[in-house]
Amino acid sequence: MARKKSNRIPLPILLLIYACLLYAMYVSLSTLALALWGETVTGTVDSYDSRRDDATAEVNRSRTISKGYHFTVNGKAYRGYVIYRSDEQWPRLSGGETRSERISYFSFFPYINKPAALADFSQMGEMAIIYHLFSPVGCLFLLLLFTGTLKRGNKAKKAVRKAAALKNNDASGGAIMSCPNCGNSLPEGNPFCPFCGAKVQQGNADICRACGAAIPQDAEFCINCGAAANKGEACPAQVESHAPQSSGHVQRTGLVGFSEHCSNPEILEAARKNRKFSIGCMWVLVIVPLIGFPVAGLLMDDFPFRESVIVGVGLAAVILIINFFYHLGAKKPMWEGTVVNKYSKERSERRGGEDGHYRTYTEYTTVINTDAGKKRTVREKDSQRHMYDYLAVGDRVRFHPRFGTYEKYDKSKDRIIYCNICSMMNPIQNDRCKRCGNLLFK
Repeated sequence: MARKKSNRIPLPILLLIYACLLYAMYVSLSTLALALWGETVTGTVDSYDSRRDDATAEVNRSRTISKGYHFTVNGKAYRGYVIYRSDEQWPRLSGGETRSERISYFSFFPYINKPAALADFSQMGEMAIIYHLFSPVGCLFLLLLFTGTLKRGNKAKKAVRKAAALKNNDASGGAIMSCPNCGNSLPEGNPFCPFCGAKVQQGNADICRACGAAIPQDAEFCINCGAAANKGEACPAQVESHAPQSSGHVQRTGLVGFSEHCSNPEILEAARKNRKFSIGCMWVLVIVPLIGFPVAGLLMDDFPFRESVIVGVGLAAVILIINFFYHLGAKKPMWEGTVVNKYSKERSERRGGEDGHYRTYTEYTTVINTDAGKKRTVREKDSQRHMYDYLAVGDRVRFHPRFGTYEKYDKSKDRIIYCNICSMMNPIQNDRCKRCGNLLFK
C-alpha cells in the first residue's frame, strides 16, 4: 500500500533551521550592540587564515578570513573566534607568532566580543550596517513562519484524531449528532462543537441549551443563567431583576438581554481577523522606525548614525510594549456592570511647542461599576461622545475585550445600535452592520 506523502518538515531539519536563524539573529544583534555600547581592549591574535575565494579577483579581494584571539579583562582571560568575508590579507602567522588587535566587548558580558573592525560603523560599511539591521527582522519573520507551519500541522493532526475518535464512537453504537453550524459529527451531550465552537442545541434536559451548564435532575430552570430547562428561554424573573422597566413603555421583543452573538463562529472569525490585522499594523509600526531612523542617519550628515539607531530602537520598543499590553487586554474575559454616573468637564491642552497656543475642549466621562466591584471610566472628547449619549445612568452594560466595545442590556427603547465589531451606528431594525456586514449584538 502506497504511503501518503507528508508536506511537513522533519523535526531534525526544523530544529536545524531554528538554530541557524537564531544564530544569525544573535550575530547581527550582538554586532549592533557592540557598535553602540561596546568597550575596546587590546587583544592578541594567535591564529589567522586568509583564503582566496575567487581566483579571478584581485589579490586582496574576495577573501574569507578566520581569526582566533584572546584578551584579558579584570584579570580574567577570554577567547574568541570569528569567520567573515573581507578584502583583508595579512601575512600568515608562523608557529608561536602573535599579533595585536583591538577587540570590542561588554564589561558585563566579556565573552560577547568581536574584533573592533567588525563592530565599528565607520569601518564595516553601509551595506554591512543595512544587513545587520534587516537580518534580525527577516530571521524573526522566518521563525514565525515556520512556527505557524508547525502549529497548523499539529492542528490538522488533532483534527484527524478527533474525526477518527468520532468514527470509532459511531461504530461502537454511541449516540452521534451533527453540529448545526459546521456539520461535523458530535457525541451526544456536548454543549459546544469542538470544531467551530458553536453552541449545540441539546434535547437532553440535563444540559442547559442557553449556556451549556449542567442542570440538576428535576430542576425546571438552569441554576447558572435562569433559562427554562426544557425551552432554553430566559425566565421572566431574570429579565425583570436585571432591567426594570417603566410600566408605561411598550417593550420590543428580543431587545432585552445580552446577545449570544459574541460566541457565534462568524463573530469569533471577525475577532480573529481584527487581531491579525492589528498585529500586522503593529509590526509595520515597529519596523518603520527600526529601519527608517538608521537609514536617515546614513543619509543625513547632521543626524549621527549612533543617535539614529538609538532613537529608532527606542521608538520601536515603545510601540512594541504598548501593543503588547493592548493585545494582552484583548484576551481578558468579558465583564458586566452598571452605569452609575455621567459628567462633562472643560479642559485645555497645549498645541505645538513651547510657543504654541492652548486649545479648550470638553471631556465627557461615563462611569461604570462592574459586578466585581471595580470602577471603569469611558472618556470621550468634543463631538466623539458616542457612549456618553448612548448610555444612561442605570443602564446595565457588557464590555467585549476582543473589540473594546460595549453592549447595552436593554435596547428596547433605542432607535440605534452600535456595531460591536466596527463601532458603526446602525438603525435598531438592522440585523447586520451596514458597514462591515457583521451580526449586530441584538
